[in-house]
Amino acid sequence: MFNYIIVGAGVAGCVMASRLTERDDIQVLLVEAGKDIPTGAEPADILDNYPTSYYNKSYMWSGLRAAWKKTQDGYTNFPQGKIMGGGGSLMGMVSFRGTPADYADWVSAGATGWSWEDVLPFYRKLENDWDFDNEFHGQDGPIPIRRLPKAKWQPLTQSIEAYAQKNGFAYISDMNSDFRDGVGAVPMCNTETRRASTALCYLTAEVRARKNLKIITDSPVKRVLFEDQKAVGIELYRSEPSASYFANEVIISSGGIFSPTLLMRSGVGDQKRLEELGIPVVADRPGVGKNLKNHSTLFIGFHLKKNSRQSKELRTHPSVCFRYSSKLPNCPPADLYINVLSKTSWNAMGEQIGNLAPTLLRPQSYGSVDLKKGDIDGYPEIEFNFLDHPQDLERMKIAFKQAVQILLDSEIKACIGTPFPVRFTDRLRLLNEFTPKNKFRADLLANILNIFPWISDYVLSSLTGERTNLAELIQDEKALEEHIRNNIAGLFHPVGTCRMGFADDSQAVVDPFGKVYGVEQLRVVDASIMPNLMAGNTNIPTIMVAEKIAATMMA
Repeated sequence: MFNYIIVGAGVAGCVMASRLTERDDIQVLLVEAGKDIPTGAEPADILDNYPTSYYNKSYMWSGLRAAWKKTQDGYTNFPQGKIMGGGGSLMGMVSFRGTPADYADWVSAGATGWSWEDVLPFYRKLENDWDFDNEFHGQDGPIPIRRLPKAKWQPLTQSIEAYAQKNGFAYISDMNSDFRDGVGAVPMCNTETRRASTALCYLTAEVRARKNLKIITDSPVKRVLFEDQKAVGIELYRSEPSASYFANEVIISSGGIFSPTLLMRSGVGDQKRLEELGIPVVADRPGVGKNLKNHSTLFIGFHLKKNSRQSKELRTHPSVCFRYSSKLPNCPPADLYINVLSKTSWNAMGEQIGNLAPTLLRPQSYGSVDLKKGDIDGYPEIEFNFLDHPQDLERMKIAFKQAVQILLDSEIKACIGTPFPVRFTDRLRLLNEFTPKNKFRADLLANILNIFPWISDYVLSSLTGERTNLAELIQDEKALEEHIRNNIAGLFHPVGTCRMGFADDSQAVVDPFGKVYGVEQLRVVDASIMPNLMAGNTNIPTIMVAEKIAATMMA
């Protein structure tokens, strides 16, 4: 018998396990579906401060797919971590907090107590900021936050900043406290030599040795067990050594996709839909699985000339970015973003390919996560419904045009070959999976382009499909809209599917403390409870959510 069972040792689950077991009288069971990464035995790709682990498919839920738009438009692979630390052990380590306007929207949606002023202390608590020591930042937290010094910037990055200066973009040295539009250094959660995930920084050897913490891995959870409306434990997809565990409270920390999936499988969701699926209804919460938000994006690649590439010694992902506002009616500030990469993969080809990624940070479209009839134990149906709202399309046009204008600058053109659109389905991306065969193929292609750089346009067009004149494309509104609709993709930041809200809001799933409405002794603590996306990546905000709720539970 435990005080708490935490389902999912992802970004939030590791934080919850660490914080709750600080008290000796609290017994915690942490259950993870995927692999463990024990302290001192972490694989090199997990530790790498370039996200090499992202390309290792053995760390992910195999075969999980999602529709960027509607399901009838087709599916794409959707990587989600199945490993200790979840996506924080795999993704790019970019560490934006979002803006005060984002959290004001949370409060308006019913997340009372989640304003910027409310969450800032927990951002300070989680971080050890290497660059800033002031009222906005902390120095004593477990997560190191740093920015690449200008002296180490890549040639392309230096040219990007020069473009920004010529075109009136402000330079933002700290994008986590200065929320103006501009070009800024990207905050990262790593050191110069290793990743800083919650699995590494919260579940340390000392924490793992606590007698009041039990960790079970390789154990997917089938459902939450209830007695009437009280959650009393969990059932695993196995019979030995034990199929069920019991606790005073169950905390679901399985992320924006799998937390609503588990709730629905356990009988918490839309009553009519659960009855159609043959699932006994515990609580009628129509909002479970709804309000799915994600950042939509497009990619523009280019071959980097030899003197413009990132050095092999620099193990970093993005170093600078553009953040700016569309200024369209009823759209929040800082709703657009352009990511800048001078290296796009782990292999030799990735070292020669850069990209700009125009991205919509604050979408108005939303999708859903739903169980499949006849296969409720399988993967859910995931539909992001990108570009459903007309203003989302308009804003992606603005962001795409800006990215192309950057690449047309004479100083930047001197660093690169002909820019080309990158599609999620093209053969260039198939080289990204971490395999010996792909290493051989990528090395061969990279050597050919080093010897014959003038054929890069031909080689890359054969890998990415039909060439597109981007300068002409942005002058043709109809063609640009078609290009965006055909090539829109997404990042891996699903939120909102168990969102916080007012008690009388039928679409709200949890209260501001993560407690699930309609039942007792059950919480959700992860990105799924966020009412809306923030203007930035979701890793650090998810840590903040876990820190804040853990603090209320320990008070």
